[in-house]
Amino acid sequence: MPPISRKVASTAIAVLAAVGTLSIPTPAQAAPSGAVYFVHGIDWNHSAAGDAQLNCESAWKAAKAALKNRGWTGSLVTWGFYAKDTRCTRKFNGNLNTRVQELGRRLAWDIHNHYTKQGKPVDVVAHSMGGVVVRAAIEGVRRYGKNADWPDKLQIKDVVTFSSPHTGTSWATSCTALRGWKQCSDLRPGSGFLKWAGQNPQAAGGTDWTLIGASDDDMITSGSATGMRAKHKSIYAAGQGLEHTTIKNKGTGNSWKSRYTNNSGETWRNRTGPGPLRLMYDALSSTAH
Repeated sequence: MPPISRKVASTAIAVLAAVGTLSIPTPAQAAPSGAVYFVHGIDWNHSAAGDAQLNCESAWKAAKAALKNRGWTGSLVTWGFYAKDTRCTRKFNGNLNTRVQELGRRLAWDIHNHYTKQGKPVDVVAHSMGGVVVRAAIEGVRRYGKNADWPDKLQIKDVVTFSSPHTGTSWATSCTALRGWKQCSDLRPGSGFLKWAGQNPQAAGGTDWTLIGASDDDMITSGSATGMRAKHKSIYAAGQGLEHTTIKNKGTGNSWKSRYTNNSGETWRNRTGPGPLRLMYDALSSTAH
């Protein structure tokens, strides 16, 4: 074979260099997939326990769009727990006197029957009380999985919670005094339920928790939002408009100020980086938090 000319070699190197700059899909870069459950929070300010209601589609519109816009290909399941909830993929017909532990049991069965039983793990995104509902689902299966009332197994890979009262909230104390709803009672600081729910509960195969809170949240303190033992925690700085009802709807970019830890709180660092919805995507797709 004759030697390759210097001109041909130079051309080949230039072509290879150009190809190297292209974004060529690889298995590691494949679009993330898998089912994601979305669990809303409490709707407590009612004169009757059965009047609670939320629109699941409205509650999770921004979060679902954030995943779809980044190429998520899995099912996005909205799960409600009030009888009057609307536009949910599925729901349980509970009310404000349905204990959070019972909501966890119902969520556990829904995930088990639709996914775990088929050997398919899911991810969960939750807001406010929804985060402790997920804790109840996983902890209940861990404790009572051999009891016919609970599934024997649950597969949840990742959980992201937005402003969840992991150590309770004074709002729940006031709600209990004013209304007496059992869900409010369960969310009081030091409640028997929160003690029962455990720290960093793990489903089969392991569960990676990411807890998100904000200094602007006037309902759930950032300390409570990040008050469970978890590897990943982020607290967004004040002045960014991340209040209790909006934290799950904002932040698809990378210019948000926060304090974060990826080692269960051993060290905290400041950064300008992913907003809440971008952090949600990163957590579920297992990219850098």
